[in-house]
Amino acid sequence: MGVWVYVRGWLEFHGQEAEAERIISENGEGWTFPDGGWLDAACYARAVRAQHVDELLAQIRRVAALPPNEDGDRVCGLFLAFHEEEGQAEWQVRDGRVVVGPGPERYDYLWR
Repeated sequence: MGVWVYVRGWLEFHGQEAEAERIISENGEGWTFPDGGWLDAACYARAVRAQHVDELLAQIRRVAALPPNEDGDRVCGLFLAFHEEEGQAEWQVRDGRVVVGPGPERYDYLWR
């Protein structure tokens, strides 16, 4: 049957939204771009097969690596990924990269 990974999170932009939308649109399943307000962001929520998680992470890494704006602000964000066999991970998008680590236990209630 296959193992699922449940991923939820968002990216915040500071002038990089046009290029980020181009990258995300290459495989836009699970993504949405909320309208209104002062925050330019993309939100993601989707269950993906474990063998496709690296593709999603690669897409997020491409967006994270976009150059900073004139003030030095980069794309930032946070994702929680629950792997049915390996447990929860946290993906921090900051400083032009994605930092992957264990997910905090305080978010375990999302997966029960």
